[in-house]
Amino acid sequence: MNIVEIKENEINKAANVLALAFENDPIFNYIFKTPELYHKAAPWLFSTWVRWAVIYGKAWMTEDGKGVVLMRSLENPHMSFLSMVRAGMLPTPFKLGWGAFKRFYFEIVETLDRKHAEIMGKTLHWYGWMIGVRPDSRGTGRFLMNYCFKMADQAGLPIFLETATEHNVSLYNHKEFEMKEKISVGKADFSLYFMVRQAQTLNN
Repeated sequence: MNIVEIKENEINKAANVLALAFENDPIFNYIFKTPELYHKAAPWLFSTWVRWAVIYGKAWMTEDGKGVVLMRSLENPHMSFLSMVRAGMLPTPFKLGWGAFKRFYFEIVETLDRKHAEIMGKTLHWYGWMIGVRPDSRGTGRFLMNYCFKMADQAGLPIFLETATEHNVSLYNHKEFEMKEKISVGKADFSLYFMVRQAQTLNN
């Protein structure tokens, strides 16, 4: 299995993989509320994130197109307004509708950005933004994770990520991640878990 950088003409393909992967994720269930709105707006939203990662971060997919990982780079860990415009995010309130946009931006994004800054400060690190695989691709997620771990270990840098599922917490615990904080979000009925994996010593 090979991993390749996502090209401009593959952005929608990668976005559709992420839409399939996160269909039952608590964060997106909270943002969109209904499957109908999710299926209508989520692929477009994911496409803007993939485009942002292609331009400013790291965007990889397996050669068979079944798995996608987005990383925010050391140079661009945060989204500036201009970068969001260039990635095509300006229509987000209209694409999502005001209710979903309010939950997305003023509750979820604001919380994620604040906790990221609090936990990592000015420490150089990689931000494990998103990893998603098609439901029929067993083992692909592990392969993508190991690829990211090797990259971070070679650079001697930690990886920061967040998740909203206890299953993922258990999975990441087995991958040397330490949970730094667990919080609730507004009226949501789930928790957010913030985790960090320190660089591991590579075996020669």
